[in-house]
Amino acid sequence: MKCKKLLALALSLGLMTGCSSKGGQPTNEEIVTEIKEPVEITFWHAMNGDLEKSLQKLTNSFMDANPNVKVTLQNQASYPELQQKITATVASPKDLPTISQAYPDWMFNPIQDGLVTDLTPYIENETLKFDNYDDILPSLREASKIDGKIYGMPFNKSTEVLWYNKTLLDELNLQPPTNYKELAAVAKEIKDKKGIPGVGFDALHTYYTTFLKTEGKVFDSSVDVTGKESVDAVNYYLEGIKNGSFRIAGTDKFLSGPFGNETVGMYVGSNAGENFVKQGVDGKFEIGVAPYPTSTSLQQGTDLYVFSSATPEQKTAAYEFLKFLTTKENQIQWASETGYMPVRTSAIESDEYKNSGSLIAPILSDATKNLYTNPNVAGADAAYREAGTVLEGILADPKSDVTKKLEGFKSTLNSIWE
Repeated sequence: MKCKKLLALALSLGLMTGCSSKGGQPTNEEIVTEIKEPVEITFWHAMNGDLEKSLQKLTNSFMDANPNVKVTLQNQASYPELQQKITATVASPKDLPTISQAYPDWMFNPIQDGLVTDLTPYIENETLKFDNYDDILPSLREASKIDGKIYGMPFNKSTEVLWYNKTLLDELNLQPPTNYKELAAVAKEIKDKKGIPGVGFDALHTYYTTFLKTEGKVFDSSVDVTGKESVDAVNYYLEGIKNGSFRIAGTDKFLSGPFGNETVGMYVGSNAGENFVKQGVDGKFEIGVAPYPTSTSLQQGTDLYVFSSATPEQKTAAYEFLKFLTTKENQIQWASETGYMPVRTSAIESDEYKNSGSLIAPILSDATKNLYTNPNVAGADAAYREAGTVLEGILADPKSDVTKKLEGFKSTLNSIWE
């Protein structure tokens, strides 16, 4: 009886609605398919500087095309602060925004608690249909799903690439490496001939899980971090540290600075760091970029999530905004202005993007062929970051007992995965 009364009320308001599904997730009958009255949505993000300007430009274009929707951008300063605010606010869902940037592993618990909107019914709705959802890179689509439901919309995505001093490699008659063996050899040659470390990795936790993935191991509760693949990952980097051909970012935090100052010949870092690379080099040498030097690389960056506490009208407005941000044309614009990679295959392969002046654009099709994602399970975020902390501790103290460190890591992970 209650359902019938709600349905009658909804029909009188011009909506198609039904009884709520578990966790406040919409069914096709609950979805508002037309925004007839003004609605405001809020968007928490962590884009700064030119990135924020680009986001505001796209947002203004969306509001021009959708005069009934006002999008209020709320900058949360940084990813750590954004994550902390989401974590603190889920206890009071009414205070959550309509949309937020977030890494998938941040959202595991909110999704389990029914606080995040399942976008699948919107994407499948005949009226609101998403334009060629299959055009979004398969790895990005899969990473935004839990139990077959689509919760996130890929937006500011990236992967890691190899930035190299092309002038230096040409001088030494070296080719950019394509696998770990070649990487070690080229790095050693640079060290021997130029007296500087040949290479470093910006993100040690990413290096570690990628090495494991290359060896056929997934970084989840089943992995044995004292096993052969893990030991090999540590010793590969440690050997480079000991002979001086590898380095870590350390207090520099990122290697784009040392790279620009010519104190490291190559480094593995995000493709989204292109503007920082160019600024650091400032014309001192020719910059080269190549796909990650192994068979796979981690897809990174945040997705966009719509919270269940939003009204039906806000959810539809948010969905329309997500659709707008991820069109081919807008992804080319966003990628060209920010250095992030387009989330659509058609955009990556377009002549417009390839000729945009971006250093990564010509190699991105190859760089994104075999992207992987770490499993989105309870404890994944903490475990992933602990891997970086442990590896940095070992590499910063090459005389440390690797076996003991990895046994301690295993013990910590046991408590995290529980």
